[in-house]
Amino acid sequence: MIKLAGRLLVKPQRQPPTVWLGQSVDTSCICSTHPELSYKPFLTSLGCAIRRPSLRQTHFNAQLKTKLGVTGPLMVDSGGFALLMNPNARWTLREVARAIEGIEAEIFVNLDFPPAKGDNADDRRRKIIKSTKNFNALFERFPSKTIMPVVHGRTISEIEFSVRLLANRYRDLKWIGLGGIVPLLQHRSVSKEISLIGAEAFIARALEVIRDSNPHSKIHAFGAGGTRTFPALFAFGADSADSIGWRQAAGFGSIFLPLKSQRTVKWNENKRAPRRLLDDSDVAQLTKCECPICRSTNSIDARLSSLRNGFYNRSIHNAWTITHQYKYWPQTRAAMRLFVANGGLGTQWARALN
Repeated sequence: MIKLAGRLLVKPQRQPPTVWLGQSVDTSCICSTHPELSYKPFLTSLGCAIRRPSLRQTHFNAQLKTKLGVTGPLMVDSGGFALLMNPNARWTLREVARAIEGIEAEIFVNLDFPPAKGDNADDRRRKIIKSTKNFNALFERFPSKTIMPVVHGRTISEIEFSVRLLANRYRDLKWIGLGGIVPLLQHRSVSKEISLIGAEAFIARALEVIRDSNPHSKIHAFGAGGTRTFPALFAFGADSADSIGWRQAAGFGSIFLPLKSQRTVKWNENKRAPRRLLDDSDVAQLTKCECPICRSTNSIDARLSSLRNGFYNRSIHNAWTITHQYKYWPQTRAAMRLFVANGGLGTQWARALN
């Protein structure tokens, strides 16, 4: 508390780290029947309209939240990654601007140009410049809406270049994103620099570069909302992330547990399980779960049965877990850094601190 002129004022608390639930507009939002989840932050992408152009008219309009069945904050991605996968699509900044004009959402992501696997340094530099030009155009056209730029790079100098282009023109951006995290962690050797220092250390350094230039901005880590990755990125400076893994993992018979990797609860026992199986410590953790699925049962056997028997049950459990995971973390960012340094999230993230 702060004492001012004889009065006690409550010191404002920093908003807890946030995971936005990734949701395609052409799939049902199964969270809508649970009020404790329907108000949570969601992310969807105009990339859905790149794959199915009819969705541009039917879904990406003023009724988007109603279509998704959500009542809380909404982030709308502009489809840069989908465009990378579909380079012949008729998708331009003009299309994005038209959509932004008609959609009610809290954050709109710039139409950025992620680096492709075969891009050389010149290709990536051109994409960074082109992405910044798009952000300039959208920022100026929609002064009353929050447009989020996205930083990309396969070297620290490219990250610094991307950040510098923004810093030269803007001060105190509300949000700034770091893209390309998932490919880095999956493939790990997309550039010589990353192969040398490791993907985790590169991501940590990239977040540091962004934070140094944008001390008051919220940093969003695209695709990094999982229960192992997001705690690490929070330790290194991220405030927010998103995840579509809550549905994907459920489809593969897996569930999330705070600060742990996915655990398999349902599989064809004639084949090797796709993920690590639940052990005794996982089961003990599951007995304390307060998600809508687990709290509706009276025993651990009933909980395990519910999670084994349905994609829906696993999805709801996963959505609740990743959006509430911070409750099970160390209390502060400094405490999380200590947790990471001591190997709580594995040796690679611990090395990244050094």
